[in-house]
This record gives sequence, C-alpha cells and structure tokens, in this order.
Amino acid sequence: MKCPKCDVEMKTLELNGAETYECRECEGIWVDNVDEKKALEMTPEIFSVDELRNLRKVYRPLEGSQNEEVKYFKCPRCSDLMWRKNYMGHSGIIVDKCKMHGTFFDKGELEKAAEFISKGGVEYQKLKIAEQGIAETQSKLVREVNRVERQMYRLHWLGRFLSMLGL
Repeated sequence: MKCPKCDVEMKTLELNGAETYECRECEGIWVDNVDEKKALEMTPEIFSVDELRNLRKVYRPLEGSQNEEVKYFKCPRCSDLMWRKNYMGHSGIIVDKCKMHGTFFDKGELEKAAEFISKGGVEYQKLKIAEQGIAETQSKLVREVNRVERQMYRLHWLGRFLSMLGL
C-alpha cells in the first residue's frame, strides 16, 4: 500500500492486534475502518457527566496541525479523495478519512486520538450528540408553542368579532 501523502510504499505494523500501515517518510499511519477500534483500544468505560464536560477544558489539540496548508489526499484503497475531518467531531485532530476504507493519521495524530479516547472522547462525542438533539427538540417545541399561541390569539379575536356580530 502506498502512502496517500508521500506516495511511497508503507510498511505493515501490528498495533494492539490490528494491522496498520506506516509511511517510511512522513511516519503517517493508515488504519482500516474494521481495525480502528482495535488499534485505538476503544473499550467502553464509564465517565461522569462532569468528567465528560471537563474533557473539552483539559484536552489540547495536537500542536502545529492547525497551521499546515490544507491538502486533500487520495485513499490508498480506492483512490477517491478523502475528507478532512475533525476526528470524532470534537477532538481537534484533523485526519484524512475515506468513509469506505479507513483513516490516515499524520505523525503523532494516532497517539493523540488514543489519548482523546482514553480521556472519555467517545463518551464526550455521544454527550455532544445528545445535547444537540435536546437543543433541536427544545427549539422545535418553542416554535410549535409559538405557532399554537398565534392560532389561539387569532381564534380569540375571531370569537370576539363573531360575538360582536351576534353570531
């Protein structure tokens, strides 16, 4: 397999029982979708809501990754352009992702992703999704209540108007 960034042959590595590929030049690592949880040792843990909320305060994104020139690379499996994604939505780690095949982590990013996960990143992501869902539901509820109140206001004045006409 060739590195999507350097276009050189990558060497196969075993990481936590998962087969990964490391570039000999840039030291980036390719992880197939099916091996990602194993490579990053994602195991369910229990965190309190306060611990999850505090994660964003204590977590620091990988230094220097934000200042690099943005380039899009081809997936080493299918050659389609990969998406640049914030890993797990809130980690601050920008990775190159092919939805069908896997993720390319630049040098140091895989370790940073593992750190994010060990601090409760997966649970934090679930909390953020739940909070967004609650906020959307509350917004819809407020809009619906306002719509119903406007209708009731119109009906109130229509009733007064009809009673003035004696109907």
